[in-house]
Amino acid sequence: MPSHSRSAVREPPALDLHVFGVPAIVKRGREVPLSLKRAFALLAYLAFHPGPVPRAHLATLLWPDANETQARTRLRRLVYTLEDAVQCRTLSTDSDCLALAPGSIETDAIRFARFARNAVASEAFDEATLAEARQWIADARRPLLQGISLGSEAFDDWLKAISIEHEHLLARLLERVIDALARRGEFAAALDLAETLLALDTFREPSYVLLMQLHALQGHSAGVEAAYTRCADVLRAEFGIGPGPQTERAYLRMTEDLKRLWSNRVVRPSVRFAESAAGAIAYTVLGSGEQALVVCPGFVCHIEIALEHPPIRACIEALAERFRVVLFDRRGIGMSERLHAASTPAALAQDISAILDDAKVPSAWLFGSSEGCLGAMRLAVDQPRRVTGLCLFGALARGSAAPDYPWALPAAAYDVWLKRLVAGWGGPVGIETFAPGEQDDPAVRAWWARLVRHAASPGGLEAILGGLRDADLRPELGRIGAPTLVMHRRGDRAVRFEAGEHLAQKIPGAVWHPLEGIDHFWWAGDSRPVIEAILKFPAGR
Repeated sequence: MPSHSRSAVREPPALDLHVFGVPAIVKRGREVPLSLKRAFALLAYLAFHPGPVPRAHLATLLWPDANETQARTRLRRLVYTLEDAVQCRTLSTDSDCLALAPGSIETDAIRFARFARNAVASEAFDEATLAEARQWIADARRPLLQGISLGSEAFDDWLKAISIEHEHLLARLLERVIDALARRGEFAAALDLAETLLALDTFREPSYVLLMQLHALQGHSAGVEAAYTRCADVLRAEFGIGPGPQTERAYLRMTEDLKRLWSNRVVRPSVRFAESAAGAIAYTVLGSGEQALVVCPGFVCHIEIALEHPPIRACIEALAERFRVVLFDRRGIGMSERLHAASTPAALAQDISAILDDAKVPSAWLFGSSEGCLGAMRLAVDQPRRVTGLCLFGALARGSAAPDYPWALPAAAYDVWLKRLVAGWGGPVGIETFAPGEQDDPAVRAWWARLVRHAASPGGLEAILGGLRDADLRPELGRIGAPTLVMHRRGDRAVRFEAGEHLAQKIPGAVWHPLEGIDHFWWAGDSRPVIEAILKFPAGR
């Protein structure tokens, strides 16, 4: 139980009664051994009823199946046992009534209610109040008198009533704290508490509106969409209805506001098209540095939708402070020419070369992620003058396993995986493999599902990943002469860590930079080490 500053100025009680979660009695900082459920029930009931309570009422409340004489006898025995256990006077009697002895017990739920009412009524939160509110919320989110069941309908009704009142007060405090955190820009903490608010009542629409607002304040359109969809799904499943008109209006207003915000951003993708013999390739350039950095995507991408995701946008903007960052959709995906032929490393290398020609960039750093690394390495072999250096993340040299390359799926297993991926296409498919650290984030799931729907058709996906399965650049690794940085997360579930080690060993002079984490997407999880390494490596060269 945390120490709360507001109550510290009060006269210390002889006992502390904790009713949040599993109940306990604490005396001078030590828990008093007490296994009697009815003892906790009696103390809690008296704590919430200031003033004397008739013994007859308490006896019936705690022993509904006993006759009056038996129940009153058991009540006397319980009082004796309780005071013997705590070794102090706890209860007072008055005209055949019981009450808590003045100043004998402080109850956490009573202290919380006193604090919360004052906090909710205050005009603004100072630093100390906000910190204390967050401490109280951590305690008060637990159920009252957890595990206390007496088989008494009257007691159960009373406990339900005070629990509802408590949850209403907790919800009001949560809303104030969430608002205060959002004003301070602490959105991660605010989102966590918004989930706590939703857990109190999953059908309360204003809580979903508040969740949408938090995402809207961050410019996160996918988060707004995910929160609204979540609300609609919950209401439809339980009641067969959709969100109410107020929720609908709030969702539409936030969606339109975000569209205007995005259209007015200073840094926004101005899509160009590089023409090649095999079709048009969509790309955009952000930043104005002297050196160019081409980001070679993995198997799926869509320039515009990718940049709507705040983590990706933040990473690209950080890189654009030093480089001219070139983003593109490889042939077959996104806004580029759709193909039905297999996508090979050589085809991806041709796409990069066509973009460099169209952008009039003679040579560039290439940042490849996942299978995008194969095209980057292929270009470094075929056109070394065009590649200033390579930064490879989550990379591999061969798409499927071989007797001397055990760090990939066997071809048959790869085909099974591909069929599962195609079968789930249109939803947040594969996110548990590519970004397991974010697989439970509804906003990320909604954004990823939207991206894959727009990036490629199921048939196009088979063509792209079919080329990866058959790729093998191992014979060419020794011919890479460009400065090369190889990064790989130890817990990567999509491409094994050993595949990255193998690359670093086989590329002459490569710098091996292992990273902690489990996400295969370079922008997921802790992306700071990735960005820092990319920024430092060219400077070091």
